[in-house]
Amino acid sequence: MNYTALSLAVAAALTSVPALANNDQASSDTSAMDTVVVTASRSQQQLTDVPRSITVIDQEQVSRLMDQSQDINDVLSVLVPGMGTSIHGNLSSKGQNNIRGRRVLLMIDGVAQNNSFLDFGQEMSAIDPQNIERIEVIRGGSAVYGLGAQGGIINIITKMPIEGETQYRTKVGTNFQEFGSDSFSWNVYQEAQGGDDKNQWRVGLGYDQRGGSFDADGDRLPSVNNADDMDNINLSAVWNHNLDAERSLTFTLGYRNITDNDGWCATGGDAKNGVTAEAEHCGAGFNNGVNGAVDSDGNPAQPNDVTRTFANYQVRYQDLGFSLGMLDLTGYWMTQDTETLTLKMEDKNPNSPTFGKVFYGHNETDFDRYGLKLNIASMLDWADVTWGLDVEQQSFKQPNSVGFANNTPDVEQFAIAPFGQFTSYVTEDTSVSYGVRYEYVRMNVDDFIVGNTHSNAGKEVEGGSPYFDEFLFNVGVTHYLTPEHQVFASFAQGLSTNEALRDIRTGNSSTVEGAIQPITTDNYEIGLRGLVNQADYSVAVFFSESDLGATLNYDEVNDRLVSTRAPERIWGAEATLGYSFSANLRNDNTISWQEGERKLEGESDWEPLDGTRIAPVKITSSWQYDAKELGRYNLDMIYSGSRDKEDEITSGAKYAVDSFFLMNAGMYYDLPVGTINFAVENLLNEDYITPYAQSELNNSRYYNAPGRRFFLGYEVKY
Repeated sequence: MNYTALSLAVAAALTSVPALANNDQASSDTSAMDTVVVTASRSQQQLTDVPRSITVIDQEQVSRLMDQSQDINDVLSVLVPGMGTSIHGNLSSKGQNNIRGRRVLLMIDGVAQNNSFLDFGQEMSAIDPQNIERIEVIRGGSAVYGLGAQGGIINIITKMPIEGETQYRTKVGTNFQEFGSDSFSWNVYQEAQGGDDKNQWRVGLGYDQRGGSFDADGDRLPSVNNADDMDNINLSAVWNHNLDAERSLTFTLGYRNITDNDGWCATGGDAKNGVTAEAEHCGAGFNNGVNGAVDSDGNPAQPNDVTRTFANYQVRYQDLGFSLGMLDLTGYWMTQDTETLTLKMEDKNPNSPTFGKVFYGHNETDFDRYGLKLNIASMLDWADVTWGLDVEQQSFKQPNSVGFANNTPDVEQFAIAPFGQFTSYVTEDTSVSYGVRYEYVRMNVDDFIVGNTHSNAGKEVEGGSPYFDEFLFNVGVTHYLTPEHQVFASFAQGLSTNEALRDIRTGNSSTVEGAIQPITTDNYEIGLRGLVNQADYSVAVFFSESDLGATLNYDEVNDRLVSTRAPERIWGAEATLGYSFSANLRNDNTISWQEGERKLEGESDWEPLDGTRIAPVKITSSWQYDAKELGRYNLDMIYSGSRDKEDEITSGAKYAVDSFFLMNAGMYYDLPVGTINFAVENLLNEDYITPYAQSELNNSRYYNAPGRRFFLGYEVKY
């Protein structure tokens, strides 16, 4: 068996890689009735058999949307119901890392990227879109992937090599705004792949240099904590070796490094009164308000050489002839090493010789995750079974450059989770999917002294090994009303932690015992989907509840985010509709609405969850037209509605959210050699603020979204 056949067979049965990529809709090439997906249950199922809402974004969709955008978040905004609109370049994807109002687990090739200790929300930066083969999204909590899969799963699948003669792909592009040369950005990407029936390989190398952004009125936008004014280099490499007709070894490397090349700080923002922040040139390496500052010893603040490095390494063994079924064993190591901008740091430790002094320096973070994933797919007389074991170790450190005690104590976390997932066919028209996962998580924290910058700095805290264990269950039913129409219903439990380090590092307790508190969410969903001639549709309603949710609120006094724990419940509805008017004209639409509330301690009534958690109503419409030799054209529209719960929210971020409408357009034209593309983002030059910026109580991040931007690119394969 050659590599392609082996890879597809095992991947479709054992991992989160679909054998065919599609949305909850038909494609022009493949009927949705035949689409195979596996993310929902870690086992092979036809899309029509899955009792869940799933979106699968293929490579062509990713490429098309990324040719008219700078961020992968925009792809998800347009194609995934239940996910908020793009946060436009913000390094933190907070606000868009929720689906259906709850935290999403982001995976790359099945390996989680989220930091459960402190949620920086930067995991979307870990991969260059040029390396993406497909993206699979489960909408709603999952019981089969463990920590973090509380509101959904986004699994990004990277490209694999194709057997045959060496093939090359070169892609160059530029984008800019009409307001000034500072907005000019450019990128280049080179890919090569090939191999024989024994060994196949693929290498991709890319470089992206970004300029700044301007709003619809031509005003420069801040770039601190943003993806503007940055350079990034990325490397992707895969080598597969077929041991024989049934067994293979695959080695995968993904690396991305991001550095600042300039900096524009935010100043003058007053979010409470609707005053947006202005951009002030501060140079690379400075946080807002730091450039030009002097410490207590009279030394001027120095910029830091900010760098952010994301790396993923995997080795995978696959065996189709394993005695118990099909075997998939993956070992992995994921690492994130980052440095912050230069920050103001005041020594608040009364026992410190520098008590009361102000210094300027930076924090570093060192986050590592490594482990093993074992999957076995077995076919029994009464069920198709996927079972196995996940074992993982994580570590986190956060030293600083000024010699203070670490801002956060060093911490390690061990997790082990056996699972079993079953699919039984009750009748010819009805299937039942059900499973259980046992999750054991233990954190290790040594004795430590609260860091110098905290209000109770110097306090001694006894370390320990807090832990929890939970059983997670799921069950779902799919019934074929007719061969073209299915009704489905499901219950699934999701699990995440409460960002334990956010509480531990402040020393609010004299011990770390009990600091790790899981958030178990019960998710319910019922839906209907089907095909009617050239149209496909899906509609679903959902409800989720948790006894102890976690919402981040902004503490103005101490200038930090704090976690508020409270019971939560969220509900909503989603629908998709696609129609092929002809072989070369296609339209796809989505609509999603959600609402949620929490019950704070001491409060008798439920209050609405704020806009940092609950996205307003969202409607999208995408058109694709293939004019053959005259080019290919696309138009994407997105409407984000309003939501005003300001008077009903008692604490935390609580701004009302105003509506806006965006339109992006693009075209492709085949040349005698290669293809040229041209696109316009924010075609109508809409003047707006992203919903998360409207909702978050943070003056330095309250500013307009970018105005109109033009994209021009060229790609050639040879």
